Amino acid sequence: MHSSKSSAKRIRPLTDGRIIGRNAVTEALKTGADISKIYVHYSARGNGINDIFSLAKRSGVPISRVDSKQFAELTAGMHADESAQGVVATISKVKFEELETILEAASGKQYPLILILDHIMDPQNFGAILRSAAFFHVDGIIVSKQDQAPVSETVAKASAGGLFHVRIAREANLHQVARLLKERGYWIATSAADAPLMITEVDFRMPIAVIIGNEGSGVRKILREKSDITFSIPRSGRIDSLNVSVATGIICYEIQRQRSEMTGDPGPSSLTQIDGQLPHMKFSGTQQ
Repeated sequence: MHSSKSSAKRIRPLTDGRIIGRNAVTEALKTGADISKIYVHYSARGNGINDIFSLAKRSGVPISRVDSKQFAELTAGMHADESAQGVVATISKVKFEELETILEAASGKQYPLILILDHIMDPQNFGAILRSAAFFHVDGIIVSKQDQAPVSETVAKASAGGLFHVRIAREANLHQVARLLKERGYWIATSAADAPLMITEVDFRMPIAVIIGNEGSGVRKILREKSDITFSIPRSGRIDSLNVSVATGIICYEIQRQRSEMTGDPGPSSLTQIDGQLPHMKFSGTQQ
């Protein structure tokens, strides 16, 4: 990243990794700062705002309009003499990987496992999924650049450190990602509550990428159509759905169980050091 002293003065992130103000966000975009997302107040208008939208699109940085309440939460803790000017950006807490880097690292494994997160919006769910992924030694996670909870303090805390033990890539088009993975020999799987095929009936001893759907709407149709396998998690109680992070933990466990039975290896025990517990599970939302 190349920046001058003058631009560094204009880019004044708050202690938790926010950049505030039109000029600061513009300069951050121009200098290639690792911005996870930009939020613009719904009433903010003008050439400066248009420039930010153009730069964000060119850089592949997600950008959203928010209402006054949301914007107040995003700018909480600002200094009294600072003005957000209707714009705040969040800086990524981790370095994202290139998709090719993740696939290359996984290529040496007999049965690599990739998770594709299709617009997971809740940061608690995102963090809990990362925790499960680290616990079960998932080879990589692919998230969308749009409509995806950014990596934040909340996500890091919910992941119980798992965030720093998994490889994450951000891609603009998950449909193209699924197509690429199929070309590389991966089978694409999705979970659906009404699927007749039970997860225990699926043979996961193969390179596989599991698509995890949005908390409310599930896996989008365009991605479901790319799936080779659609399975459900069997239930015995009266509740007909699971929180998406809980469902992800169960899916990862079943994949690990099958592969461990084949090899006799109980799995990466070192990862149990993440709080020395099973992955955190938050009981809200729906199974996807």
